[in-house]
Amino acid sequence: MKQYALLLAVVTLNAGGCVAQTSMDQQELRRQIGQKLMIDLRHFCTQGSSAQCKTDLTELPKEFAEAIQQLHLGGVILFANNLKDKEQIRRLTADLQRASSDGLPLLIGIDQEGGRVARLPTQEFPAFAGNMAIGATLPVAGSRYAASVGSAIAQQLNSVGINLNFAPSLDVNNNPANPVINARSFGDNPQAVAAAGGAMLDAMQQAGVLGTIKHFPGHGDTHVDSHTGLPLVEHDKATVEAVDLYPFRQLIKQHQPAMVMTAHIQYPALDNSRLISKTGEALIKPATLSRAILTDLLRDDMGFHGIIITDALNMAGISQFFTPAEAVIQTFAAGADIALMPYEMKTPADITALTKLIDQVVLAVQQGQLNSAEIAQSAQRITRLRQQLKASPAQKLLPDAKRLENDLQLERELAEASLTLVGTNKLQLPLNLAALKLHLIAPDQTKCQSWLQALSGWGIKPKSVTCSDLTSFDQKLAIQQIDKADLVLGSLISPAQSAAELGVLADLQALPVMKLTVAEQKTLLMQLLQQAKASDKKTVMVSLRTPYELADFANSADLRLATYSYNQKPQTAERPFSGPAYDAVIGFLMGKVKSAGQLPVLLK
Repeated sequence: MKQYALLLAVVTLNAGGCVAQTSMDQQELRRQIGQKLMIDLRHFCTQGSSAQCKTDLTELPKEFAEAIQQLHLGGVILFANNLKDKEQIRRLTADLQRASSDGLPLLIGIDQEGGRVARLPTQEFPAFAGNMAIGATLPVAGSRYAASVGSAIAQQLNSVGINLNFAPSLDVNNNPANPVINARSFGDNPQAVAAAGGAMLDAMQQAGVLGTIKHFPGHGDTHVDSHTGLPLVEHDKATVEAVDLYPFRQLIKQHQPAMVMTAHIQYPALDNSRLISKTGEALIKPATLSRAILTDLLRDDMGFHGIIITDALNMAGISQFFTPAEAVIQTFAAGADIALMPYEMKTPADITALTKLIDQVVLAVQQGQLNSAEIAQSAQRITRLRQQLKASPAQKLLPDAKRLENDLQLERELAEASLTLVGTNKLQLPLNLAALKLHLIAPDQTKCQSWLQALSGWGIKPKSVTCSDLTSFDQKLAIQQIDKADLVLGSLISPAQSAAELGVLADLQALPVMKLTVAEQKTLLMQLLQQAKASDKKTVMVSLRTPYELADFANSADLRLATYSYNQKPQTAERPFSGPAYDAVIGFLMGKVKSAGQLPVLLK
């Protein structure tokens, strides 16, 4: 009887040990999964629905601080909504770091590519002209501007406590109709993209900010924006290898990027297997959910040992077809380390939903849908990266005023160095603009102001100057003003803004409807310049974004220029809108600025 009692005691003790071990294992598993999630904090409301919440989050609420600690989250991504001025940003990032659950630095990420995709407030942190402008400088300046801009962006981010940049983009933009990449690309030549991307990445990481090459395996030849749909790239395997993958292979081999960001794009040449969507449709797996692409190709074949992070999972390219839990489980199964933004976090209810999502991922591991050893290895990769951040020596930071002075100078230099004369110049330069009557045609009223400010900045007072705004266009008035002018300067921003420039799809949906579409603006501009030319007026056409449309102005414009950027300094009480691209164009017409840039893309 004593032996039986002893045996029962031993069995009971072992059973209790199993329960305790199981509890510890699940706790560790939840910690690992939390490490593998990166959330956004763009808005926060204590009450109401997530869909209705539009209050920008600029201070860390206790609800989110507690969620970061209790769910062991490994990182957050910040957007322009979170970032108002340098002191506020420093307070926010410091509070985020204090919320870390394990004493290691949180990954605080941002899309600060430069150009149109820039989240920091531009009055304190110039955004520069962007990647395509840098691509235009490569033949003359080599990688100088790629490295200088990469270093400057890192200095900006370091100064406000942001340690991870989702840049540079290695997409080879060989589709003129690409709605989302276009000027975010260094160009359409894979070797040039690799050279510029490598120089920018090195400069950024040497300055202490983790870099991310994106959007793997390439978003350059798409006609659909993955924020709004699911693009399909139908390149054959040889083209994928020679064009899309080339920059990624080169940078992984030579530059050790900290992260690779996946694309929500179907690449049947790389993986034509299918997944069943939430509506029952059999879809070719997007790269983000493809093990053949993320593990077999990126990890095993290309030898990438860093962190694989998804593009935002709440983008329509994924969320239209899969629930947040399905997307996270499928991307972890494919080999991704970090799931970015399974859905937007705005309310305490969203924190509860995220907790339930973690429950579903735990269950997927317990049921064998996810490999527990792979989850543990992935979490360890993230922990090692965060440990490296903690061990990294503090970067030497310039005083804010000196950094801003340097950035503004670099922004001006890049705008001038990238200015590109397209085709033959039929005007006799320099022009004495003060002796002419000018009519300007601009995409909107703020661009009118920037052109006028550029004239003023160069000390020019034309005989007269008028400006037509294409968003509220009065054709009868414009024709009258053109008739009185000596020179007509038209400018166009094409293609239209994408969700990537604004933040997320909801921002794009909130934009006011324009009176004229971009295509209609282009057609109207061509007609107006043709009429002006027929009346013996001097005509100038300026592309303020991608230069592809300039091919269609060969007969209507005496002079065609590409700036690749329309960035503006915000209006103040002392000064209207202004920008270095507008200054560079006026300087060129006066003979004060050279057009040293060369087209980084082919015009057809």
